[in-house]
Amino acid sequence: MARLPRIFIARRWRIPPVVIALLVVEFFLTVACLALYGIADPDTYRTKLWQNGYDNGFNSAPNSILYSYANYKPVHTPLIWSSHMVQFNIAIAVLSMFLLLAKSTMYVLHIFLPVIGAILSIVEVALYAVSIKNQSTPDHSDPAHMISGLPWYLSKGCSYAEPGNYRFCMQARATFAVTCVMVALFSSYFIWSVYSMWPTADEKAERKAYKESDIELKRVSEYSPDNELSREEIWERNRQMFLNLPKTPNTPGFGMKGGGLNPMTPRTVAFTQLNGGAGPSQGMGPSSTGRQLRDRFGGGGDGRVLDAR
Repeated sequence: MARLPRIFIARRWRIPPVVIALLVVEFFLTVACLALYGIADPDTYRTKLWQNGYDNGFNSAPNSILYSYANYKPVHTPLIWSSHMVQFNIAIAVLSMFLLLAKSTMYVLHIFLPVIGAILSIVEVALYAVSIKNQSTPDHSDPAHMISGLPWYLSKGCSYAEPGNYRFCMQARATFAVTCVMVALFSSYFIWSVYSMWPTADEKAERKAYKESDIELKRVSEYSPDNELSREEIWERNRQMFLNLPKTPNTPGFGMKGGGLNPMTPRTVAFTQLNGGAGPSQGMGPSSTGRQLRDRFGGGGDGRVLDAR
């Protein structure tokens, strides 16, 4: 049975300036989304545009909710005029800003792989696609004013808006437009991520060379002499190597039986000489320096320094 070739994913982005440009564009669009979605929260113009559309016969009336409460009927707010849509938009905008900061940091640290970009792009495309669906859902709650298609401020323009609602109509249209651009941006992210995931000829050659060197290293380790020795033989060999290490310098005979000099510090030698004792045994008599110190400090014949007290 023939083995299938191993498929690997590239770890580097193709044409890095393209990725940087996408991150910069995403930053400005995300800030625009945060501003537009934040202006619409909680109910800056939803009810006003709702009432404006009812006055022109395009959708249901906002006070239909009051009639439902008065008649003990289930209250149903059309999705296009509900607060759920606004809160969802704010949530995905905040999430987009967090992901943008994470992606920028990962890119600077060279750990933002194309496969990670593809996964995040798919998630963000799905979220903003849901937002587009919410913003384009028609109002069919009133059978007497049932118009299919987009809401009136998207399909008919702001010419039907009242003078006080004109800027709100433009803001609602701008919100929908920016959301569509975000979907296009993250779709471009996904396409570029998939394109970068496909390895180039240089990357294939580099991966092949690395694989061959790894195989050669394993072969060398398999034929190592240590593989033919037991644990006890390896331990004995290491012990012999330790015993053959050079001894501590300047300490002749250190570690040898039958004597030898113990290491002595200069302070030990000085105190020995002051007390009239002999210095380190090196085959010589008492040091002349010791006699000079006894003569200078008035030492007696017993070789001890007088008590200064």
